Amino acid sequence: MMVLLGLGLWQLQRLQWKLTLIGHIAERVHAPPVPIESVLVPGVGGRDDLEYIHVSASGRYRSELERYLYATGDGDWGWDVFTPLELADGRAILVNRGFVPRQLLDRSSRAPGLADGAVTVTGLIRRAPGAPPWWNPAGDPAKGQWYWPEIGAIAASMYPRGGQPVIGYYLDSDPIAASAPPTGGTTNLDLPNRHLEYALTWFGLAAALGVIYAIFVFRRAPGPRG
Repeated sequence: MMVLLGLGLWQLQRLQWKLTLIGHIAERVHAPPVPIESVLVPGVGGRDDLEYIHVSASGRYRSELERYLYATGDGDWGWDVFTPLELADGRAILVNRGFVPRQLLDRSSRAPGLADGAVTVTGLIRRAPGAPPWWNPAGDPAKGQWYWPEIGAIAASMYPRGGQPVIGYYLDSDPIAASAPPTGGTTNLDLPNRHLEYALTWFGLAAALGVIYAIFVFRRAPGPRG
C-alpha cells in the first residue's frame, strides 16, 4: 500500500512539473520573435535552454536541397519539408517548412511554395531528439526521406562534402498564408497531461487495498470465548 501511495505522490509531482512546462512553453510561443543571432551566437553557441523560443531568421533558402520527414495531417499522411536556410553569417539551419500531402511531394507540383532566394522566416527553435527507437524505419538518403528527425544525418545528406556549418537545432516554421504547400505550423503544442488521473488511480488502488486488508484482519480476529 505504501508503494501505491508513493506512486500517487510521484504523479502529483509530475503534474506540477507538467503544468509548469506547459506554462513555460505557452509564454515562449506567444512571445514576439527575436533575432536568431541573439540566442545562437556565431562561434559561441546558444543558451542551454532554447526549446520553443520564437525567433526570426533571415537568409537564403536552398529548396533544391530539401528533405522529407514522414508525417500525418488532416487525416492523411505525407511529409514535412526540411529546407536549409543559409544565414548571412555563413551558417545554415534546417527549417521544417511544414506539411505536404504525399500526392504533392514532387517539387514541380508545388512550385509557388518553394520560396527560393532571400527570405525572413519566423518559427520555434526545436532540439533534435535522441537516436530513433530500434523499431523505427531507417531513413533513405537516396530518396531524401526520413522517419525520425535525425537532423545530423539529414544535414549531412544536404551537404555531403561538408564545408557548410549547420546549426544543431532546427526551426518549426510559423503558419503563413501561401498558395501552395508546404503548410507551416506543425508544432504539436497539445502536451498530454493525465498525471492527476494517474495519481487518483494509484490512490484509489491504495484505498481499495487498505479496505481489503482491514476486512481480512477483522475476519481473522478471534471471537469472544464462551
